[in-house]
Amino acid sequence: MIRSRSIAGFALVLCSLSFGDCGGSSPAQPAPLPTVAPTPTPAPTPPPLPLSVIPPCPLPPSKPGASADCQKPKSQLIDAVYAAVDRAQNERPDLFDFNNVNGGPRILDVKAYMTAVVSALNQAGLCGNLDAEGEIGVKSSNDFNEQWIIASKVGWANPPGNWVEHKYVGACWPSTF
Repeated sequence: MIRSRSIAGFALVLCSLSFGDCGGSSPAQPAPLPTVAPTPTPAPTPPPLPLSVIPPCPLPPSKPGASADCQKPKSQLIDAVYAAVDRAQNERPDLFDFNNVNGGPRILDVKAYMTAVVSALNQAGLCGNLDAEGEIGVKSSNDFNEQWIIASKVGWANPPGNWVEHKYVGACWPSTF
């Protein structure tokens, strides 16, 4: 029994030594949480202007090689081209000066106008193409395409500029784009 009292006393001494420092002071305070500044909500990206992006053509590219035969038969896509030009004028009036008319309104931004017309054609289910000569190509299949001049450059006007035009140039079999 003396032995168990000695062990109990030893355990009591050991416990008091281990926890002696903790009992007299106040409990430790938790570290304050950092203040997080609210993340500002970014301003929404404005949608692109109508007809400012050319959607992809639903047809695969044509591969005519040197065998394309180009002539000037009656246009098969005339109504679609006129509708696309009209849509560009209605939906993007910022591209035109309707007070300066020389067969059609004066075009203030030729590249944006050409993009708008080709975009309208592609949105209508056709395939439009801007070419390096300033014409647009239009196709409904890879069997053929038509070429159009939709902007005229008039150098004798004051000031010189570009006006809306609808000039059918011709068609090629098979399509050149």
